[in-house]
Amino acid sequence: MKIPNAAEDRPDRRTRALVGLYPPAWRQRYATEFAALLEDSDGGVRQVVDVAVAALHAWVRPSTHLHDRTGRMRATVAVTLCAWTALAAGAVLFAKTSRDGAWYVSGHTDPAAGWYNVYALASGTSALAIAVGWLPPVAAVLRAPQCHPGRRRALLLLLAPPVAVSAFLGSAALLRLITHGAGVGRTGFLVLIGLGLLTGAACAAGPAVALRHVAPSGAELRVTTLAGAVATALMAVAVPASVGCGLVTFADRPGFTALTGYGTVMAVTLVVAATSSARGLRAAVAGTRGSVDAH
Repeated sequence: MKIPNAAEDRPDRRTRALVGLYPPAWRQRYATEFAALLEDSDGGVRQVVDVAVAALHAWVRPSTHLHDRTGRMRATVAVTLCAWTALAAGAVLFAKTSRDGAWYVSGHTDPAAGWYNVYALASGTSALAIAVGWLPPVAAVLRAPQCHPGRRRALLLLLAPPVAVSAFLGSAALLRLITHGAGVGRTGFLVLIGLGLLTGAACAAGPAVALRHVAPSGAELRVTTLAGAVATALMAVAVPASVGCGLVTFADRPGFTALTGYGTVMAVTLVVAATSSARGLRAAVAGTRGSVDAH
């Protein structure tokens, strides 16, 4: 009698990779059956393409029965914050390498001034929307009872943004002190970019993970979801404006190639944020209707 081997019962690497293309909620419900179906099929390039297309559809238009609306909004809030942080990092980098944060008054002769002002106003308002929208989740963590098992960890995670920003500013000040205020140079600037990216990752990851320990719900979660969608929409205005400004500024300069890469990365990030925001808004609207019907 052959003793069953657990390793032999596991799907092969290719099957696991194909199943992994689907959203977590989908995998939790269908992974076992789908893996068995893939292993019984002939496979091939066409199957990989079909699975990839179906997985993309599952991400864009998820089945509503696979997860609750509150869980969908929490996921949207976390994804939107991370995507927005990446957009904000790109916006700050653009500002430092093009106009260095300058604001142009009406009547300025620079043809790029109008583009830049639109970018600055939209990105600044977007940051305000994110800040206001995250007040309800922070308040939920602070209101959690002392006995809540995840409260302490959530509080520590919420400290990640101020600690990371303080460390970044301290590093920048130290670098400036080392160079005696003469400018950080190209190497120093690249170091600051790397530190800035790490700072942005910490600012996004800390609050996003905190939602898993003290999870807000109801009206406060809908407010945060809506604020994230507004912030994403404003960044959708800021990014094309920054590209327009760059096209005028760098049209005949080497910076045009870097601008192309910048625009591509920002566009992809916008698509991720917009897709998640749309899904979260549908869940928020459905939740509001459900509350009204219940009353």
